[in-house]
Amino acid sequence: MDSSSSSSDSRFIYDVFISFRGQDTRQSFVSHLHAAFSNARINTFVDNKLILKGAELGSELLGLQKLPRAIEKSRISIVVFSKNYTESIWCLNELEKIMECRTNHGQVVIPVFYDVPPSVVRLQQGAFGKSLQETAENRYLDRELRENVLSSWRTALTEAANFSGWDVTNYR
Repeated sequence: MDSSSSSSDSRFIYDVFISFRGQDTRQSFVSHLHAAFSNARINTFVDNKLILKGAELGSELLGLQKLPRAIEKSRISIVVFSKNYTESIWCLNELEKIMECRTNHGQVVIPVFYDVPPSVVRLQQGAFGKSLQETAENRYLDRELRENVLSSWRTALTEAANFSGWDVTNYR
């Protein structure tokens, strides 16, 4: 191994970062995916390592501040899109950071479509798109800020959904 490849490898802490909506997939798909990666000795970041139930808000927020760094320090990001993904500001902000890392650092992004078709994510259609709009409206009262954030989220969703990935409904 030459020195240039070993120095570039040192910037990574994780092989894989998994972005997902916990209520949809934590106890099912993501737990199985994480177990498979662990069994294969693939170092994976999953957010349940950060936020413990019953933790004080201050310590919880400190953990959340580590998310952007965990994304930056991962070789690959797997984004598990599910029906309620757009209800989470954290998921949407993670996705923005993931897409930024793809653009700026060449990070590999692999979408997984779990009970939501790729076209619905790509075009933000139906309930998926409606919840995206509602998430922005409920969080950002300033109209201009809300529209800017919503536009950024839409762009990230569209770009990520355009990558080759897995539609879980095709494998059941």
